Amino acid sequence: MILVNPPKEILYIDEHPVCHAGLQAFVEASPSHVLAYAAPSIDDPDLPDSVDLAIIEITSTHPRGIAAVRELKQKYPHARVLVLSSYDECIYADRCLKAGANGFIMKAAPLSELKHAIETVTEGELYVSENVKSLMINRLANPGASEGSASFHNLSDRELLIVEQIGMSKNNKEIAQALQISVKTIESHRSRIKAKLRLDSPQDLMRYAMRMHYL
Repeated sequence: MILVNPPKEILYIDEHPVCHAGLQAFVEASPSHVLAYAAPSIDDPDLPDSVDLAIIEITSTHPRGIAAVRELKQKYPHARVLVLSSYDECIYADRCLKAGANGFIMKAAPLSELKHAIETVTEGELYVSENVKSLMINRLANPGASEGSASFHNLSDRELLIVEQIGMSKNNKEIAQALQISVKTIESHRSRIKAKLRLDSPQDLMRYAMRMHYL
């Protein structure tokens, strides 16, 4: 008798139902994986008790951002985590890996690459694109290269999250409400962000945040 391994169960977290339908159709084409549950957020009360692979869009996890990856790893310590995001991989891939993700792939990637990413991660390996691999190698070989135009690497995850909010044209009060912290704390963060990015004014920070938002 031939023993067939059961398909790997996938949890998909994304706030857009059309993405749920798209991934389900994509996964159904492979006998090795099954979409066990799709949720709009990590706070969904009906999340399954266990999965083999959790795929998450970190834009759907405000106000957590990258911290949602850590939460997923805590909830599913034996599951693999793949970030499937519209965010720029050059900015977010290494941060997500440091937070515990096992892979990062952009939504703009070809379907064949998504298939490869899912297979790679479920087999116990790490996945990033060739472009990200080159960037990481270059960063290790030239640690000073992250200064200047790429100085966003100096920002903490919380500071990067605030820059994202600024890029969405939110004011301090709106950002404070979204992140559940005080306006004064936001003001302090903005001052540190400007210093780290070597920006002179709030207008410079707004322009920088808008450019990052539309990368």
